[in-house]
Amino acid sequence: MPKKVSRRSPEERRQEIIEAALSLADTVGLDRITSRDVAQVLGVTSGLIHHYFPTVDDLVVAAFAQTAAAHNDRDRQALHELPPAEALAALVGRMLGLGTEKARIWMSAWVAAPRRPELAAEVDRRMLDGLDVLTEILRLGRAEGAFQMADPKASALRILVLVDGVLVQTSMRGDAPYGDVHALVWDTVEREVGMPNGSLRSAPA
Repeated sequence: MPKKVSRRSPEERRQEIIEAALSLADTVGLDRITSRDVAQVLGVTSGLIHHYFPTVDDLVVAAFAQTAAAHNDRDRQALHELPPAEALAALVGRMLGLGTEKARIWMSAWVAAPRRPELAAEVDRRMLDGLDVLTEILRLGRAEGAFQMADPKASALRILVLVDGVLVQTSMRGDAPYGDVHALVWDTVEREVGMPNGSLRSAPA
């Protein structure tokens, strides 16, 4: 009796294609992904890729959106489940602990964005979303007296600019020793929110 071949649902196939694109992004960059490369990873034809994503830009945007949204959703979850200081500690720790692969995906998205308007819009959307999450953590912390700052959004922007600089370094030199740099980030964030030195990084996260 012939063996039945299970068929993936459209949602499962679409997710499989996105995951294959993300697996390539670390080695070739988001801006260099091709439908042929993704098809080769999956052992399918390029036509199948284009059935779900008419253009490579559509696939690149979907892949970046998925990984960036996952990061922001995790931070937003901390916002709702943890006190502000612990939520901030979790967020900073997560950003500093971002692996080389994830860092390179963000880095390649920044590099490719000026040449791909749809990707540029998605990068901007996800960065603003991340800024909103951090701003809300700082705003709640100030309201509860845990943080001291004049403008939560301005403080959030300064923190993200600092951490993004570390992200660029991580994407380029993932094996470098970053102990002193990470300590500098913690020192700066603690100073930005008016917490004693060493108190935020020791908060349970």
